[in-house]
Amino acid sequence: MYDPGFWRKFRRLGWITLTLCLGVGYLVISAYTMGLGVVRLSPTSTVSGFLPPSDRGVIESVVCDVLGNVVPLARVEILDAKAITDQEGRFRIENVPTGLVDLRIKAKGFQDATIRILVEPGTNYPRINHDTGLWPTDFYIRFHIFTNSLEDADTRLLFGLVEIVNPGKEALLVSRIEVKDPKGQVVYDLLESEEILNHITQTYNLQLVLEPVPSYLVPPQGIVVFELDAIPDPPRGKFHLWLAYASVADHERGRFQAVHLADEMDYDPDLNPHTP
Repeated sequence: MYDPGFWRKFRRLGWITLTLCLGVGYLVISAYTMGLGVVRLSPTSTVSGFLPPSDRGVIESVVCDVLGNVVPLARVEILDAKAITDQEGRFRIENVPTGLVDLRIKAKGFQDATIRILVEPGTNYPRINHDTGLWPTDFYIRFHIFTNSLEDADTRLLFGLVEIVNPGKEALLVSRIEVKDPKGQVVYDLLESEEILNHITQTYNLQLVLEPVPSYLVPPQGIVVFELDAIPDPPRGKFHLWLAYASVADHERGRFQAVHLADEMDYDPDLNPHTP
């Protein structure tokens, strides 16, 4: 028997049930959507605060001059990070963003340098010597004396380097390069005779100026490294370099500046004083 009241109550209950289902579904979908939003925002928040390791690198290197000599106490800057090189020219900077960065170096007696390097994840070892090394601010001389043996034997030899850098825009003339042993005896004189003058100019491709006194011309932005011939059975103690140089104008007037450097003979089995 048909009862209109019953069906009205049934439809009302159906609508209520449908409304409740839709409401619960909406709440579930909203909560899920908000959850996805949080997941999406989380990496962005992380990037803005602390970059993941794959986006950072470490820089380790040794700061040297254009001759390959280490430069201690140099100030190294990358972005906001700073470091000071130790006595062997070493430094380490961590947490550097990957990509191209400018490495700025300042050191007493040297021109400021900026080297652009590509930082990759992990440890990076940029080369900072010779063509990428520091240029001195003024006329620069280094003197190295070393031997191939620790023992006082007939096989012990003396080796040496006289390194000269002219960072200026004008040529300089060197009129004296003389090395004396600990006893005061001259063991090297690179301007002693016409034969030596010709040998040096040809070996090192240097221009020779004869008047008023014979001199080797070191060009602007020029580097010359004189390798001293081996001498057997050298005495122990300090060896002394005496060097004189002048500008072109002062050379014509016979006016020279003198430099005196001393170096102790060290044992150097690989015959390279630039390596630790």
